[in-house]
Formats: sequence, C-alpha cells, structure tokens
Amino acid sequence: MRRTVLASLIVALAAATATAASAAPQLVVKVDKVTAAIIRNHLVISATGGVRSGGWTMPRLHLKEFHIPESDTEIVEFLATPPAAGAVVIQALLPVTATAVFPLPRYATVQVKVVAEANSITVPISPPPAPHATAKPYP
Repeated sequence: MRRTVLASLIVALAAATATAASAAPQLVVKVDKVTAAIIRNHLVISATGGVRSGGWTMPRLHLKEFHIPESDTEIVEFLATPPAAGAVVIQALLPVTATAVFPLPRYATVQVKVVAEANSITVPISPPPAPHATAKPYP
C-alpha cells in the first residue's frame, strides 16, 4: 500500500513538474505594416502582421547577420513561438506586433526588408529628426 501511494506521488510530481520542450521560433504567416527609423542613434523597426492561430507567443524581429557586398537593404525576420503541440487554441488569423531596436546599420543601408512566411515588405529608413534650431528674428 505504501509503495503504491509513493509510486503514485512520484508519477504525479513528475507530471506536474514536467515542462514541454519549447518550440523553436517560426516566421509569422504575413507581415502587414512596417516602419523603420533612426532614433537616438539606433535603428528602430516596428512590424505588424498575423499568425495562423491563438497561442503564439513572443513575437520578435530578428536581424539576419549576413553581409551582401554593396547591399542597401537590411533583412529582418518576423518571428514568433508557436503554441505547444496538442494545445487547444482558437483557429483564426490573429494580429501580432513587434518592435526592436538595433545598432545603426552600415553606411550604405537605406531600407529594411521584413520577411514573413507568405510575404515581405521593404520600407525606407526614415532619417533622424533635424535638431531644433532656435530662430532669432532680425532686428
């Protein structure tokens, strides 16, 4: 009897503490809108898109780290972590949004391409705002 109770407690404890292996991030289904700007000497990119179902977590932008000589475009992947296998989730196209801050791009880079599973969007990088000059009226 004691062994049965002890064995069932061990099984229950193992089931309670078992963690599902987290799924690898995947590209979101589509990207709808992208903005890219230089703000305080950093490249700030925001993207809005959609995923296939509920349960997707941690939407993020990942800068591809490869160098194409004389390229004027930074490539960014729009990723999210899918729900666990067997999870009960809503089956609908749902919106996701991510914003990321990256170091300044190479000198010749003038646009950003955000890649999703079904499409990609390329936008120009907005220059930093001009410093405010105090205008003095002529006497």
